[in-house]
Amino acid sequence: MSSQHSGASARRRFSARPVSLRSHTELARAALESPLLSTALELADWCGPITDVDVDGLPDLHDTRNAIRRFGLWPRHLCRDPRRRDDWLRRISSPRQAHRFLHPWRTALRLGLVECETAQARPAPGLGRRMRSSEQVLRWWMLSFRECVDRSLREVAGVEPDTALSRLYESPDGARIPPRMMTHEVMTAQEESYLPMSCPGRSTGRLARGLRELRDSGAVELGHGLTAPSRDMPRDHRNDPLWVELTALGRYGIRQILLSQRRSAPLLGEFVRLDAGAFLDALASFSPDGQLVALTSWSDARTPEETLREIVAVSAGPGRALRRWNAALTLGTTSSRIEPRLRRLLDERDPTVASLASVVLLASQMLSEQERRTLTARFGHWTAIDVFAAATALGETGLRSFLVSEAAEGIDRHLFDDVHRLWAPEHPDTREVLRVLGRYHPDPSVAARARAVRARAPHPP
Repeated sequence: MSSQHSGASARRRFSARPVSLRSHTELARAALESPLLSTALELADWCGPITDVDVDGLPDLHDTRNAIRRFGLWPRHLCRDPRRRDDWLRRISSPRQAHRFLHPWRTALRLGLVECETAQARPAPGLGRRMRSSEQVLRWWMLSFRECVDRSLREVAGVEPDTALSRLYESPDGARIPPRMMTHEVMTAQEESYLPMSCPGRSTGRLARGLRELRDSGAVELGHGLTAPSRDMPRDHRNDPLWVELTALGRYGIRQILLSQRRSAPLLGEFVRLDAGAFLDALASFSPDGQLVALTSWSDARTPEETLREIVAVSAGPGRALRRWNAALTLGTTSSRIEPRLRRLLDERDPTVASLASVVLLASQMLSEQERRTLTARFGHWTAIDVFAAATALGETGLRSFLVSEAAEGIDRHLFDDVHRLWAPEHPDTREVLRVLGRYHPDPSVAARARAVRARAPHPP
């Protein structure tokens, strides 16, 4: 069933997947250790008791050079070349040329860590006391993070920040993502939004530079070499020398941005307490990666028997095809532990329950070839209609994406191999599915066949 979602995934806007966050105390500690905020706080303390500044709030060149030496705020290309630092320092003629000083200093001014009055800068009153408040530290960090996101991703990397942040947020905890992989996905999303994008190689280079800037916020970590590449990772990405990983602090920050945009961003602890109906309805709104996290977490909070009982109870009956689609995904994670119970459900009089059990068993690889043929012959037509009905519930965009996927190709062929089976027994959504196929199917011959079969359908009693 998971493959049926992949066709739609590129064109649908998903809810953010459920995540778990660390305590505010831990997050605030990480924020105080992040390069940008920690340097801004150090500069705020450094400027005391009073430092002369110009009309733009910048210290003179002498003080700037002292701060650069004291806190090691050298350009990145000089971090490993100390012999050239003094020469560079002599050549700069303004604090504006010292980016790694200028950015945290201006951050300190914007966050109110430094007060400027009458051409003099001093640490804000009570700064040490305010640093002991986790909530205050996280407010400071979020303001600096938002600014860093816009500068590093939009200006340096030339990408839409929401797209790149969502890609990082959706990745599993601890995942190390090659920028080339991110570039491909970001380019695809921007092309669909008619936003300009340069060639892939140049875009990857810009994205890598932007991610290095974003690292200063503490939201991501960068490294070289994939010591343990995922089997699911495309082969041409496995030797990418650079990877990016979202930190716990970065996950917190992106979630705050999502919430400010009024987007759903559930916490895992709250999500696993949802009842089965709310869980299955929410599952349809997640990306494929988000679904895997959500259904695994929800199922792990229950015994396999409880999961089966709760899900079957809310999935049976007409008008619940999308729930059954997601129910099959969920039960597939525990199918080997509930096989006897699934087999017993095959004899249920309610076809929605029996066909659900058949889908889970057929996907489980636990059946012999003869058993597979028997179940396919017995439930195939009903299940085909149920799957198309579920895709219809995704809306027109989701439906169109599903109809061009490989999963739909196999199902629509099976649907019309014996049209009499469509009415014995008749699925409550059969006529609507035929209407939708006749209108939206990209293959004109399949669309025509669906219209013809619907026109010859027996009248309802």
